[in-house]
Amino acid sequence: MIFGIKLGKLTSTVLIYGLLLAAASIWFQDRQSHSVLEASAKGKMLYDLSFMAGSPLQQAPIEAVVSADPQLRALLAGSEVAYLSAVRLSRGESRQWQDAGCRQNNCAQVTYYDYTNGGTINAVINLDANQAVGSWTDRLARPGGSTAILPKAMAIASADPGVRAVLGDIGEPDPAMIPMSAWLMDDQCRQDWCVDLTYMDPAKSGRVFHIFVNMQENRVARTFFTRTRPERSKSDPLSRRQAYDDGCHQQFGWEVCWEMTAHDGLNFRDASFQGQLIFSTAKITQIEAWYPSWPGGYRDEIGFSASVPPFGGTEILDLGDGFQVSQLFTEFTYWPNCICCYRYEQIIRFYDDGAMEFEFISHGPGCDDVPIYRPFWRIDVSLDGPQDDQVWMWQDNGWVELQEEVELHPFVDNPSPEGHKLATFQGDLHYRWQMLSTDPLGRDESRLFVLSFKPEEGDGPLATGPGDTYQPPRQWVDGDPVSGGDIVLWYVPILKQLNGGPWWCMPDPEPAFSPCNAILRAVPAGELRQPSAELLAQLEEAEAAPTATSQPTPENQSTAAPTATPEPPQMLLGDDAQTLIRAAGCSACHLIGDIGEAHKVGPDLSYIGATAGDRIPGVTAEAYLRQSIMEPNAFIAPDCPNGPCMPNIMPRDYPSRMSEDQISLIVAFLASLDEVPAEIS
Repeated sequence: MIFGIKLGKLTSTVLIYGLLLAAASIWFQDRQSHSVLEASAKGKMLYDLSFMAGSPLQQAPIEAVVSADPQLRALLAGSEVAYLSAVRLSRGESRQWQDAGCRQNNCAQVTYYDYTNGGTINAVINLDANQAVGSWTDRLARPGGSTAILPKAMAIASADPGVRAVLGDIGEPDPAMIPMSAWLMDDQCRQDWCVDLTYMDPAKSGRVFHIFVNMQENRVARTFFTRTRPERSKSDPLSRRQAYDDGCHQQFGWEVCWEMTAHDGLNFRDASFQGQLIFSTAKITQIEAWYPSWPGGYRDEIGFSASVPPFGGTEILDLGDGFQVSQLFTEFTYWPNCICCYRYEQIIRFYDDGAMEFEFISHGPGCDDVPIYRPFWRIDVSLDGPQDDQVWMWQDNGWVELQEEVELHPFVDNPSPEGHKLATFQGDLHYRWQMLSTDPLGRDESRLFVLSFKPEEGDGPLATGPGDTYQPPRQWVDGDPVSGGDIVLWYVPILKQLNGGPWWCMPDPEPAFSPCNAILRAVPAGELRQPSAELLAQLEEAEAAPTATSQPTPENQSTAAPTATPEPPQMLLGDDAQTLIRAAGCSACHLIGDIGEAHKVGPDLSYIGATAGDRIPGVTAEAYLRQSIMEPNAFIAPDCPNGPCMPNIMPRDYPSRMSEDQISLIVAFLASLDEVPAEIS
């Protein structure tokens, strides 16, 4: 046994992996001149690893170092584990091990998946000394997809009868994307490590066939189809793939450096203004893309060894009163001819008055309709040094000191009169924090975690956690004191796509159409003062004034949430039922005759008029349908395509986005769908 893996199994896996790499090398040399449209439908480019930062790290010498270390041997013994990756660490990521000689790119993180106990086993190796200098386990880690796991994932999928019924011999079609780390909220794939294999529909429908593989249970958890992007002729040159620049910049009183990481985007470090340190590091550790139609999504990572790698180069833009550093990350080389077209952008702006903005943008439409994007920013606040930072929160019309770690949600509600929710300061250096409004419907929403700094809690490379759990960082909120120490902020905006006007957060790859974005702004401020009695009276008077009511918003739902300055909901446009149904996004979850697709998250409504009157005793079909639109949680249908139907999936803002006449049109249309197919009746 080698680290709990039978030698024959390891040899077989390495052999298959080697053959895939060899075949890809020959293919890549011969196919440079082939058409963009053909290349867009092929997945073999994912085997080309030449874009890795620096020289690629070979598995054999890395594992030789691991096997020579007694502590690692003990950590790995007795478990079934699989080697996943070895990636170089940036200067900022190496700080924990700088006493062991780690600097820029001379140390690497090695990751194994532990099938016996779940999670990952990790080590840091000094490549100059060929010596392990650190190790740890992460039981919540759900690693990003990679070519290393492809042989096992394909073997599981190829043995599944349902997969074979659609694809035949799975060895013949090419995966459309790299295996993506994915989750399902109504299946073991919410907690287990699962990946999604994607294939173009052999029936030439243009749709994408998804195979969710549970890597821990060695089974296919679910298969389903989603729509794909229309083919386009434009392509970007291969040289823009993996284009980025590590560097530093000084301007407008600011000094900041950054490096590209393997999985955590650009890691900005040591940002100072007029000689005073403001933050130690800032990075994006993961991006969750949530689809109510599955229901589930991806745990995307951005970086030089991630599912969405850098693209086009790091840009520095002079803003006149400041500058910004930005980096695009793109799923596929042949943009926009990609399958799901994930295209993210990480931006930080630094202004001449000391203000700064942390922005995330999603430029690509994703794999299905009406997604919700959740980027995870980690910001190590270090005002004039890492210690003695005070942190206060605006609550109940006053500033309250945060004594211990906390999760704030919703972060945007009930801010101070100046619009701020959080205050951090040390001595005379003060900053106020707020989420800027970008949603025209006033649905801006985010979570903010305020933690005490610990190096093992995300200072180094960080793996994604179980989907839809906000882990990390939620598991680290354990009562440690925060105010007066080294403060770490985790900012997670929740960007909700629309299906219908106004066109915000409805991205499309070309041109950059209505992207989803979120901005966290921090501004220098004077001494923190409590509001005066006069101001408190004004605030109480404003709170007592009648305002439009808003219903509570479920976490995973594209509906309006109350904000400090809500805007009126945008009414859906359309004067016939089918137009309204499409604009409302109903077809993203339901099949309704010729509208939408089957096997989505919601029940088939193609003959709902024949059954609606039988759902609730004494309630007519029309009354039931109207209530289902107005109050979707009032009665939950028992059966959905993927199991029992769940509450809080269907939007609850239709009463404020449709007129009575529009709702009546939809009710009448659904009630008219009363012909039950003979094979069902």
